[in-house]
Amino acid sequence: MSDILRFRIIGLCILAAFPLFGVGQALLGTQQHGLGLLMCFSNSVGVMTIGLLMRPVIARTAPRSGQIYLVARLAEGVLLGMSVTIVQSNVMGLTVSGEALYQLGMIGLGLGSLPMCLWLIKSKFVPTMLGALGFTGYVCLIAAMIAAASGAETTSMTLLLPGAAFEVMFGLILVLRGPGKWAQRYAL
Repeated sequence: MSDILRFRIIGLCILAAFPLFGVGQALLGTQQHGLGLLMCFSNSVGVMTIGLLMRPVIARTAPRSGQIYLVARLAEGVLLGMSVTIVQSNVMGLTVSGEALYQLGMIGLGLGSLPMCLWLIKSKFVPTMLGALGFTGYVCLIAAMIAAASGAETTSMTLLLPGAAFEVMFGLILVLRGPGKWAQRYAL
């Protein structure tokens, strides 16, 4: 697979994650329930794909960061898929809720994306300010999930904004123009 195709697929998966999971969750319990499930599970496949395709790119200069990012994306996909499955199964007596699994998945994504954002900055894969926004956004994502678990929903929603801005900009860059100086230096 060419790197340009790789980056476009990663970018599309990043951009698709918001509508797939968000709209999919909204459709659960409606007449479009099956479509909602399909969208939520497609999101899980998409976020795992991001990790699988991004790991070798990061690993060229930062193997440990690439592996951490892959594990974070795989865990996110599994935990989000499990969160939907648990909500849909209505199994009584479970010791973990679908919301808790979602929050764990997001915390794992946040923690695992911090080394990736540092790599983005160091490698000049994207503009430094965008990498810094990603780092800040993932720290805020972790804080948002902690706030949500503590019942502070309004604070939680506000904290999600920097990470959402980063992911939209990063996804668009990968789809529309590919990476920056790093790709030129390493002949990607």
